[in-house]
Amino acid sequence: MSKTVFRYFFDFLDGQEKWLNDMAEKGYRLKKCGKITYTFDECMPGEYEYAVEFVGDKSYSKAEDYRRYLEGMGFRTFTKNINLNFSYGKVRWRPYAKGMGQIATSPGAFNKELLIVEKKKDEKPFEMHTNVQDKLDAYKTVRRAYIWAVLMMFGLVVVTFIPNISSLSVAMTWVLRAAVAVFGALFLIPTVKYSLLVNRLRNENKIFE
Repeated sequence: MSKTVFRYFFDFLDGQEKWLNDMAEKGYRLKKCGKITYTFDECMPGEYEYAVEFVGDKSYSKAEDYRRYLEGMGFRTFTKNINLNFSYGKVRWRPYAKGMGQIATSPGAFNKELLIVEKKKDEKPFEMHTNVQDKLDAYKTVRRAYIWAVLMMFGLVVVTFIPNISSLSVAMTWVLRAAVAVFGALFLIPTVKYSLLVNRLRNENKIFE
């Protein structure tokens, strides 16, 4: 029997990964996912486990190559969105990415910034990055995405103070500012979390050098 859950994660990496593994421990295997939906099939509790990988900094071709590589190793993968994009028509700008990864198209890399990776649970640890430098590079990329999200929220608040920029009433304008500020705070929490993690990994990396 299938079960659909509606969720959105401001902590799209570790928070989402922990929740998926909690669902697997309760006997639910991921079947498919949408923008804010997750559909599960029943399975044996603890039969599967999940990792979430951020690929929003990669170009579409490199992200697909990486996905095929993981599937070739026997993993099952799902693409997932984080919705941190400026868009115009079918072309999206992702300021947190590098090189050609900054340009996402629909269809293409848009709304496919994450890879959810599934494997059957065994006695081996399930880690996508096995050394400190790889983990550091991955979390620095995630932190950059969150920093851009906070900057965008801050920018939206600033824009509302520009005279004649909006036809909203004064009361509605303050409601909008408050709503954007709340979203900014929700993105700021993981920004701080991943910044502290990056600093810790950087210190660990110095020890091994």
